[in-house]
Amino acid sequence: MNEQGRSVRRMFASVAPRYDLLNHLLSLNLDRLWRHRLARWAGETARAGGGGSPLRILDAGAGTGDLSLALARQFPQAQIAALDFVEPMLERLKRKTEAKSKGNRIAAVCGDALQLPFADRTFEVVASAFGLRNLSPVADALREMARVLRPGGLLLILDFALPKRGLWAAVYRLYFFRVLPKIGRWISRTSAYTYLPASVALFPEPHQLADLMGREGFLDIQWRSMAGGAVAIHRGIRGHTGA
Repeated sequence: MNEQGRSVRRMFASVAPRYDLLNHLLSLNLDRLWRHRLARWAGETARAGGGGSPLRILDAGAGTGDLSLALARQFPQAQIAALDFVEPMLERLKRKTEAKSKGNRIAAVCGDALQLPFADRTFEVVASAFGLRNLSPVADALREMARVLRPGGLLLILDFALPKRGLWAAVYRLYFFRVLPKIGRWISRTSAYTYLPASVALFPEPHQLADLMGREGFLDIQWRSMAGGAVAIHRGIRGHTGA
């Protein structure tokens, strides 16, 4: 793990106790809807595991487990590996999944999404919510996700974007770059939420991310914008070439 990765891990560890509160508050609780829509899109597309076996899903950058739980509701028979490199986040994930009686289907895994601790072609679905933006280079992370997907497997990425024009873009940017960091700092008592808008500004735009996915061997790439272009879900199918 490089120094940037270690810095990001320390930052997320510091906000773990208030992470869910801040996510729901700062998004006006829309983050729950966005994860639900990712899970529903996965349900429209994903194929069952080979030989009638349960679907195998990786939640890469699982945080405290909200996406894992949404995927567990969408796929009642699936086995889900919830991977994150921040131990305090995983501790909260374990408590949350056990409280909802999903602990037997959601396995918490501590690991680096740039060096996934899984064999080639392990999963039918790989999903990530607000995690890819924290990985650098993005292309390396997409390559690792492709490696652990079976041919024909499904990749779904949910992350922030920036509206481009009009009144909504101006209002959103004022909130995102000026107001949100102050609220985040006040509640979390750290400067972590200054990092959020800075990381989004550097993240590939939706069409650029789609191009990167294509270069890493994904096919039938589509994306859906939400919240007036402030959030996007990308979907791609792993091609049959490569590892």
